[in-house]
Amino acid sequence: MRLTLVRHGRPDEGDTARPHDPPLRADGRRQAQAVAALLAGEGVTRVVASPLLRAHQTALPLAERLGLPVDTVDGWAEADRHLARYRSTETLRAQGEAEWARFLADPVRYLGGDPEAFRAAVLGALQVSIDGEREAHVAVFTHGMPINVVLSHVLGLSKIIHFQPGYGSVTRLRARNAERIGVVSVNESGHHQLPLT
Repeated sequence: MRLTLVRHGRPDEGDTARPHDPPLRADGRRQAQAVAALLAGEGVTRVVASPLLRAHQTALPLAERLGLPVDTVDGWAEADRHLARYRSTETLRAQGEAEWARFLADPVRYLGGDPEAFRAAVLGALQVSIDGEREAHVAVFTHGMPINVVLSHVLGLSKIIHFQPGYGSVTRLRARNAERIGVVSVNESGHHQLPLT
């Protein structure tokens, strides 16, 4: 089975109507279109998204091209889902080295969550997403920390944060089951440089 993890496009961090769960900015919508153009010809059989708006909006262009529904899987949500305001990693980093180091030391707890519960939820979502046909290709539209949890699990790393997936980036996995997963690529972003088709 092929599993493609896509980080959502850039959200509108200044959105006042939904500061906790903002929609995509214009460049985020272009990133979503670029992902759809990349994946549309790759035999995707299922489209899955986090319940957060930015992930769902990133999934829609591909789902519409393929005539597939977007299946919402709660465990793919970001650790910040219950905060009153979304803050990008760029905003967190701009708060200074000390604050950035505090975030990196314990990112889930920094965002008000429980690291073990978060990890369990993501790995549960992974299990749900790979249950199915051996020849399936599932595209999962999620967030930076869930992608890190999956990669850390697959590579046997103890910490959560090792990678910084870019907006609209693609990470590819091959899975036999939840315990036998191989990494094909991490943080692909070249599709954002190509003309949209």
